[in-house]
Amino acid sequence: MPSPEPEAFEHYLLTRFSAAFSAGVPAQEEWLRYRLGFFVDACWSSVRSQRGADFTWLVLFDDRCSDDFRADVEALAEGTFTPVWSREQWTPSIFGRAIEEHRGAEAPGSAAPWLLTTRLDSDDAIARDFLAAVQREFTPTEGLFLDFPRGIQIDRSGATYLYDQLSSPFLTLIERRRPDSPVSTVYAARHARARQWGPVREVSAPPMWVQVIHGSNLLNMTVGARVSPRVVNERFDLELAYDRAVSGRKLVQQKVAHRVRLARLWLQHPGELTKWAEARYWRLRGTHVRPQSAAPNLTEALKARAARLGWRR
Repeated sequence: MPSPEPEAFEHYLLTRFSAAFSAGVPAQEEWLRYRLGFFVDACWSSVRSQRGADFTWLVLFDDRCSDDFRADVEALAEGTFTPVWSREQWTPSIFGRAIEEHRGAEAPGSAAPWLLTTRLDSDDAIARDFLAAVQREFTPTEGLFLDFPRGIQIDRSGATYLYDQLSSPFLTLIERRRPDSPVSTVYAARHARARQWGPVREVSAPPMWVQVIHGSNLLNMTVGARVSPRVVNERFDLELAYDRAVSGRKLVQQKVAHRVRLARLWLQHPGELTKWAEARYWRLRGTHVRPQSAAPNLTEALKARAARLGWRR
């Protein structure tokens, strides 16, 4: 008896560049140019190098920008991504509508029954096989998140760090298209609390993403283990400047110094230690599905307990 045909899906990569998070003043030209540098060096260059995956990349921009900036974006977009220009205050429905509009323009009435949406921050990067790996993990399961917890951090000095993060900012959501309801997209849930929205399949794999640690991003601490840049050289195509060759002796010295910094950081921020321990525990279990749950994760539970006990550190 022949095996059934695999169910069809479409895959959209979604990036917020300068979404309007409030109705106030839009981002200034200086910030846009600063952010565009990271976008080109990390995000754009890594997406252009994707292999073995058919996908569409939508990037959201606030349209209240200079004509010169818009022209530069349109030039970068050619053959790589579709800009979504809007001044609407951010909601996931912006991407939902953009997906439906793109599908209608490309091939009206031919949408696949399943939709994959993957989030990627505008200053981060993905391994050249990331999107192909996501598609290999596809299973027709409504509301399932796919996650690759292992990645790399690169700090402002150009040093590289191995980092495991549960429910990372590189999630993918699987959802079934329904003619009577809009698509939700991966942004329907905050990535750190995705399990409150649906089950999360955490896939054991080599480092699949890069977080760039710099002065204006939300995460400005390197909390991974110092490692050789070899894995970045082998798995990522980046224009980003980082230390691509480190001698063995220098690397050992840097590892020791960083472990001391990590110990101090864990003392000052115990939540970072519990996040590390929780991620390590689940990684040792290999690929697995964590079921949907409204219960807080270990770090949040310990913080809540500490607050009840009056411990404010």
